Amino acid sequence: MQFFLNLGPIFRALMRQRFSAILVVVQIAITMAIITNGLAITWERFLHIERHTGIDEHNTFFLTSSGFTQGFNPRATIGNDLSLIRATNGVIDAVQTNSFPLSDSGNWYELQTTTDKDAALIPAASYKFDEHGINTFGLTLVAGENFSAQDTLWLDEADSQWPSHVLISQATASALFGEAQWQTAVGKTLFVNQSTPLIIKGIVKRLHAPWVDWPHVEKTIISPARVTHNSARYVIRTQPGRLNDLMQSLSASLAKENTQRVIRKVKSIQQAKDEIYAADIATVSILLVVIVVLAFVTAMGVAGLASFNIDKRRQQIGIRRALGASKGQILQYFMLENALLCAIGAVLGVLLTFMLNIFLVDRYSLTPLPLLYVPIGVLILFFISQLAVIKPAVRAMSVSPAMATRSL
Repeated sequence: MQFFLNLGPIFRALMRQRFSAILVVVQIAITMAIITNGLAITWERFLHIERHTGIDEHNTFFLTSSGFTQGFNPRATIGNDLSLIRATNGVIDAVQTNSFPLSDSGNWYELQTTTDKDAALIPAASYKFDEHGINTFGLTLVAGENFSAQDTLWLDEADSQWPSHVLISQATASALFGEAQWQTAVGKTLFVNQSTPLIIKGIVKRLHAPWVDWPHVEKTIISPARVTHNSARYVIRTQPGRLNDLMQSLSASLAKENTQRVIRKVKSIQQAKDEIYAADIATVSILLVVIVVLAFVTAMGVAGLASFNIDKRRQQIGIRRALGASKGQILQYFMLENALLCAIGAVLGVLLTFMLNIFLVDRYSLTPLPLLYVPIGVLILFFISQLAVIKPAVRAMSVSPAMATRSL
């Protein structure tokens, strides 16, 4: 009942203070539009950064071996290097590969289940490594089986030959055979570039493509091969806690083992991830700072305008206190007044939020704003505005009737 009795005096008071009331409403509306869209963009970027690639990111590093002498033997070097690395204490497994997730380099092919020219073509990134790749990358085999040592082929860089068996990711199996039929892919044949038939030997749960912004990032195919080249890339998985020391010791051991090459680009997967997502991380950081600063500025603005209005209405407060209004009723009055301003600002803020989102989607091709963020934005602004007005409202309720009426 008290709530409805306060509405009339509140609206009349706000009409006498139109300018300050409009300032509060506009400030809340603009803040809501920016914070709501900022939170949506921040969360989207965060999820993009935190996507699991399918590999053991925290315990894996890579390095490159580059031969520079005329007598350098790539095939023998790769074999010797892998034996040395795998025998090192603290190493879980190692593999020589053409690429890996977050490397931002590699190639992709178009896959289909028939040679029919009208059949759907499924793009998939291509990885080449031997039977140790599953263990090295920390992949989860969800159907079929891993390669055997007999499956692995030695290929020259220009060799277009494919091994007879391949592994594919679950996303690739779903795209080729249907979401409900992906497990039936094992043992079936797929075709690469509408010509080369390959038998699917197994399916891994997840393995991302090398390119983080590629629209088909979860679609990959793995063939059992070692590609000989003067420059070989090794991926090495270590036991937890051994990553940093093995990065140093193994690079030194490999360089000492064969002086016909240099060891370079020694880097952890986490370092590669930080580098490739540097722009996204910067975007998230900047947006969070903007959101926090804007929320603080809005809170200070609401508190300042509330203090200004209370100072101008000390006589009104004193009269209400003299007429029997309790301190709690005075506090409730100003909290309710601020809540009404926040509600009006929120309605305007919803319109501005969608207008800003339409602009961002059209101009920068961002994702349309999920509706869930609108009530979140309203709740955040309501909390900020109510929190900001508590101190001025507490000061208002402590005004005594005698002090307020002394100036009449």
